[in-house]
Amino acid sequence: MTVFVAGVHGVGKSYLCEKYAQTHDVLHESASGLIRKEKDQLNWSADKKVADVDDNQVALASAVRRISEQGHLLLLDGHFVLIDPYSEFIRLPPSVFKDLVITGVVLIEVSPKIISSRLKSRDSTQSAVDIVKFIEAEREQARLVCKEIGAALHILHAPNEESFTETVSSLFNAAQ
Repeated sequence: MTVFVAGVHGVGKSYLCEKYAQTHDVLHESASGLIRKEKDQLNWSADKKVADVDDNQVALASAVRRISEQGHLLLLDGHFVLIDPYSEFIRLPPSVFKDLVITGVVLIEVSPKIISSRLKSRDSTQSAVDIVKFIEAEREQARLVCKEIGAALHILHAPNEESFTETVSSLFNAAQ
């Protein structure tokens, strides 16, 4: 069973997922981390741009399937919209997420100002795209995908650990 935690770069997905996994019996993985492991890639570029989307999504589906078959609950953090090498948005189709057998989605949003600040301090770089447009594209695609695959969508604005935990726990509990 998989709960997908989405949002643009710098909203705090990994931080919140790590905190949740420390106190709950779930495995936390990032989509990029699973893809890297599956493909034996050593690293990603700091600018977060993605070249081979289709191959990556096949690798992700394979890794998630293996985790699920091992009986783990998976808290997967990733994106509905990627950035290509030309700084264009790539909206991942619903079929990508159908293959992940997602039981629910948490979309995290924070202000563009906070995102910009976090990216500068974390990655020593500015966003390659307009952050407001990226947030809007991520939200639109999350709604479309969740409607298509029949997954519950919860949009959290600048959540604290408690509200994130309540939402994720409710999604795991509803699916059992």
